[in-house]
Amino acid sequence: MTLVYTRRETFIMPMNITEFCSRLPEEVFFRRHRSYCVNLTKIREIVPWFNNTYILRLHELEFEVPVSRSKVKTFRALMRL
Repeated sequence: MTLVYTRRETFIMPMNITEFCSRLPEEVFFRRHRSYCVNLTKIREIVPWFNNTYILRLHELEFEVPVSRSKVKTFRALMRL
């Protein structure tokens, strides 16, 4: 089961996050942590965090999303940081 958060609603998908993310367009969605897949167009702010990682703040959502250490290099290249 995977929780999907949108601006207005939360959905429960009857599949694991790996399967769910594999169905999304790779040019828009990035799996930057084993527990999160994020829409790159919805990133409001990229905050440097400890151990050379980042926290993402998204438009219209209140929680922050971490970028795992194993995904930092790919994320930096993708976001041209």
